[in-house]
Amino acid sequence: MQKNWHTIVGALAGVTGVVIWALATAIYQPLMQPDGFWTDSSTGQAFPELGSNNTYWPRDIRQFAILLAFGGVILICRANVRGIVAGAIATIGWLGVDIWLDRIDVTGGSTATWLAVAGIAVVSTTAVVAAWVSAGQGGPPFARHLSAAVTAVLAAATMVVTTPWDEPVTNPDQVQVENALSMLKAGLVAMFVATAIGLIAVQLTAVRTRRVATFVVVAALAAWLATASHGPLAPVGLIGMPVAATLAVAAAREVPLIRLLPVTVACCVALLPAMIILYITGSAVGSAMTSLADNPPINAADTDLSIAFSGLVLGLLLASISHVTTLPASKPDSPSRDSGPVVNRA
Repeated sequence: MQKNWHTIVGALAGVTGVVIWALATAIYQPLMQPDGFWTDSSTGQAFPELGSNNTYWPRDIRQFAILLAFGGVILICRANVRGIVAGAIATIGWLGVDIWLDRIDVTGGSTATWLAVAGIAVVSTTAVVAAWVSAGQGGPPFARHLSAAVTAVLAAATMVVTTPWDEPVTNPDQVQVENALSMLKAGLVAMFVATAIGLIAVQLTAVRTRRVATFVVVAALAAWLATASHGPLAPVGLIGMPVAATLAVAAAREVPLIRLLPVTVACCVALLPAMIILYITGSAVGSAMTSLADNPPINAADTDLSIAFSGLVLGLLLASISHVTTLPASKPDSPSRDSGPVVNRA
């Protein structure tokens, strides 16, 4: 029954990822991509249009959607290492095709439909191959924990994707795009969370389920602080989202609640330098992706940050930290048969 449930949720994650990817590729990427020139009214000189800081948010949505489909494959093969490798190979190829499709500027509703059909075929084939090479065997605890924690952090990172417009947005066309982005993000976040829960479900007891639910609520509150306000609490939300998401996965492990305190401290300590490094490297990766897709460069005053790339690397870091800091204590060896006879002193 549990295996069937894994398959159902994994398949739903894959289909959701494919549909969102197709919409972002053929509908919203062409809509948001700068095109043409603008003219300086004072000099009459024409300049090529440049992208602003979040002009290419459809790229992040596409990449998050691809990673969600990958998570669905991992869930179907129950985090088996061979299955993960098979899914990773297909995902890397898909990411390359995604940039190529961006480069040739595919567009239109019918194109989105065909992309969705092709994507479902690719994910289905990948899932079948991953399940076959895993031979019905689940993955080790480390692979399951790493996959679940990365998926949870990706759910938090998805909330950072925004449009380039200043709030409040009142233009009807812009409002329509804002609403579409909100729906796409909601679908991604919901399925990322469902996939993460599916990966840790085998570990859950009644007590651990309550702990996991508590940290999910904390992560949601942090997401609200990070995205709904621009005051002094916004940085707290940005830090709290990935840390609480990581704790939600760590809380499913067989450790006392007090053992989650070192996880919190270690993640918070690592987060600040990691975010600085990922901001720099993520911007370099984003600029490279923009160039490969032959899209207009980002304005020099902004940064072409790849949120999906940064979220993935951050997830791997926090997942590793939480796994190491919640390793069970080694049990003392039991007396061996060579230790001599037991003397009854009673």
